[in-house]
Order: sequence, then C-alpha cells, then structure tokens
Amino acid sequence: MKKLVLIVFVFIISFLYTKEEYIIIDTNSEQEVTLNEMAARLLDVDVIFFGEFHDNKIIHNLEFEFLKILYESRSNLIVSFEMFERDVQQIINKYLHDEITEKEFLKNSRPWPNYETDYRNLLEFSKDRKLQVLAANIPRRYAAKISKEGLNALDSLPDDEKKFVANTHKVIDDEYKEKFVNIMKANMAHSKMPSGKMMNFDLFYAAQCIKDDTMAESIKMALDDFPKFSVIHYNGDFHSREHLGTAQKLELLTTQKKIAVIAPLLTENNLSWSDEDLSAGDFLILIKDD
Repeated sequence: MKKLVLIVFVFIISFLYTKEEYIIIDTNSEQEVTLNEMAARLLDVDVIFFGEFHDNKIIHNLEFEFLKILYESRSNLIVSFEMFERDVQQIINKYLHDEITEKEFLKNSRPWPNYETDYRNLLEFSKDRKLQVLAANIPRRYAAKISKEGLNALDSLPDDEKKFVANTHKVIDDEYKEKFVNIMKANMAHSKMPSGKMMNFDLFYAAQCIKDDTMAESIKMALDDFPKFSVIHYNGDFHSREHLGTAQKLELLTTQKKIAVIAPLLTENNLSWSDEDLSAGDFLILIKDD
C-alpha cells in the first residue's frame, strides 16, 4: 500500500514539474490554454501539423497526450509521420494488422534512432485503436540524390519507385528558402566546417522541398481516399513553422481543407514570447530552454 501511494505521489509531482516547464498559447487570442482546450479549438480543422524538436522530451510527451485527447473527439483520424517513408507503408500496414511481429516491423521499417522512446507510443496507440497510420515522407535516399546530383536526379527512376516521390516538385524561392539557408550556414559555423568547404545550398534546399512536396502529397492523397477523416501530422518544426514548408505545399495542393500548425518555442525561464513569435503557428508551445 505504501508503495502504491509513493508511485501515485511521484506521478503527481512529475506532472506538476512538467507542467511548469511549458505553456500553450492560442496565437490568435494570445490566451494561455490547456491541451484539452487546444484540441477543442481544433475540432473543425482537417489537418493539424504538430511541429517538434526531435530531441525534446517535453514535446514528445505532449504529442502523445494530445493524440489521446484528439482521439476522444474524432475517431476518424489518420496519424501521419515525417519519421516513416513511403516505401515502408506496407510494412506499417502489416504490423498494424498483426500480420508481422514488432521485431519484423522494426527490422524493415527503418525507424529513427529515438523511435523506442519518442514515437513507439504514438504508433502503438494508433495500432490499439485501429487508426490509419501514414508513412508520409520521401525515402531519404532519393532526397540525398537530389542534394548531390541535381534537380533531375530522379528522372531516371523506374516506375515502381517513382510512386515513392511526389509527382510535382516545387522549389519556391521565398522566405522559406532564406530561413533554410540561414539555418544551414549557422549549422556549418557551429560544426566548425572548414571555410573552404563549398556547399550548394540550392541543391540542399531542393532536397528539402522534395520532402515537403512528398509529405504534402501523401496527406492530400489520404484525405482524397478518406474525405471524412482528419489528419494529425508529426514533423520537425521547420517543416511547418509559419505555415511554410509542408504546410505551404499542402495548401497549394488543396484549398478546400482547413490547416492548423502547432509550433514549439524554446524560451527563457519566464516562458515569454514576442509578437514575432506569434506568427509561428496557430498554437505556440513555449518550453523552458535549459
């Protein structure tokens, strides 16, 4: 009995501690809201982009809690992942339908290194509730070919492989490109890459765009097949921040669907934000930067 009380006490303290680590802001009203309130305000949205920092545990916990809340209000839900690529869709489907073991699934689906700690709970929840799961991204080997060989690198793919790549590749020269190049330059400086090392930013940006194109097309095709369903798509924050990237590409593909973006923001201990930060998404998750 004492052990049970201790476990409950630790759980409560852990929850309170975590709650102090973040707040959620509705950027339209600039009001602080709870996860439940955020879900309620997104009831009429067709596609929710949940942006993440891939290595942030608080965000990963919130992604899972939000999925559980969202499911209570809409069971016709498609759970979409940047973290899985189109060519493993059949492997995922077989696992969801108990046609293969988890060991076989992991062996053949190329899960990210942090799958066990950060994405497994999302997939297992979807499996238990018989939700559809979408492997939305382009296989990374194809994006890598563009970054190394150029825009036409995929033209010679056989037909049975072209289905893993978006039909249309739009490389838009806008603020998204500017932000992407600035991040790449900052990363190069941080990694102390030799100044003589030449980088073709245009090709790397084109590879970024084919990822966005493919994820957006994957989501659109899923909604075309299941028009009464809605999608929650998990991706790195940059892919959807300010409704750019994948979110922008989806908006170009369909004007009939309502899209919302949840964006994370690392802040100082006072969890404050600026007017500029409010443009990051429809909801902003402020997290203490430790």
